[in-house]
Amino acid sequence: MSFYISSENFEELKEKQMLFGEISATDLRDYSKLLGWNFIHEALKDKLFVANNPNFARRQINFPVESTAPDYAEAIQLAISKIAELHGKSIVTVISEIQELREDTLRFRVIDIRNGNSFIPLSYAVSAINGAKELFVSAACSVLKPQAHHPRMNRSEALELIEKSRFRHTEKGSFILKVSSPLKAVDIQANLFSDETMPFVRQTTLTINRGLNQLVTAIQADTLTKLVDEIKDGSNLYISSNLCKAVTNFREQHEDFDLWVGFNFAGSLALPANVVIAKEVRIQKDYFTRIDDVRRELRNTEQQKRKEDVFIATVEHLAGEIGEDGLRSGDVILNLYQEDEITKAKTSLNSIQYIEADKAHMTPGTYIKIKGKLHPGNQPRNLTDVSLFELILP
Repeated sequence: MSFYISSENFEELKEKQMLFGEISATDLRDYSKLLGWNFIHEALKDKLFVANNPNFARRQINFPVESTAPDYAEAIQLAISKIAELHGKSIVTVISEIQELREDTLRFRVIDIRNGNSFIPLSYAVSAINGAKELFVSAACSVLKPQAHHPRMNRSEALELIEKSRFRHTEKGSFILKVSSPLKAVDIQANLFSDETMPFVRQTTLTINRGLNQLVTAIQADTLTKLVDEIKDGSNLYISSNLCKAVTNFREQHEDFDLWVGFNFAGSLALPANVVIAKEVRIQKDYFTRIDDVRRELRNTEQQKRKEDVFIATVEHLAGEIGEDGLRSGDVILNLYQEDEITKAKTSLNSIQYIEADKAHMTPGTYIKIKGKLHPGNQPRNLTDVSLFELILP
């Protein structure tokens, strides 16, 4: 993660010009377009970006196309100052929005409504940072494989998202933890939402948004039992016990703090029209206990589901690796035959089991008998705790 420190008063920054000089002209152009500024194509021949806005008659912004132009930083500063003035924003806000133009950002704002203290316990700050991390990881795991409980949150894609997310500067006011994720941070396909072209990061932040909003709405409407049932039967794909645990990390020991989670989605990518989005979700301090109850229920239910069973299967793919002993072991993909249904599953085999799997894969008409725990989720589903692996020859 990267750490950024800023200040509301730019006079205190000794390297003020450097700050504006680091803003790219194309990012400022793209940001201005989102605010309704129309750029004049003819000005490009003079290496200038020049724009008008129908809402501001006889006003223009202009700045160099190339960062090597003389007085580039001053021109960028002037353009940003004008945008801030005309649109009623602070310069700090405009710069922040430009920097996060291609990033989804979450703000975790802690408010003690009882005494208005200007500080929080250090131990709580550590817990809050861990909560933010777990929230992203749990949502990313749900995007990859929706289920009520993720036994291990060590998916490489989720960890890559954390590695490339940014812990940005805290903001003026109550304690605010700000985390942003570049839309292109993780280049993989996921299909939790109907739009398969939606970036993995956007699907993750939308999963957090929908999950938190559904939890709060269910608490307020007294429909938590119905929500839990929907998660259990697989009709709700956005909430897991892990997401609930991440939220409870923001609960302060004496339950003094409310938590506000604000969402700022990257302006460079339009939000889907068919998805209900909350710009901010308030989790009152008395909600944490109820969310923890949901966590316990989902975790217990998922543990009860993971019972051993015996399956008849075929070996579809071998992906093991040779170990130090010279023998191959590792992952295989199976087709499990359950009544009239075929389920694709992934499991990890030891070297002895892997030899048998190789025989089954290379011999037409050969089946295997395998005993293990089949976990819910998208296919290929995980099959763990393999205690039996036998060939059934034709």
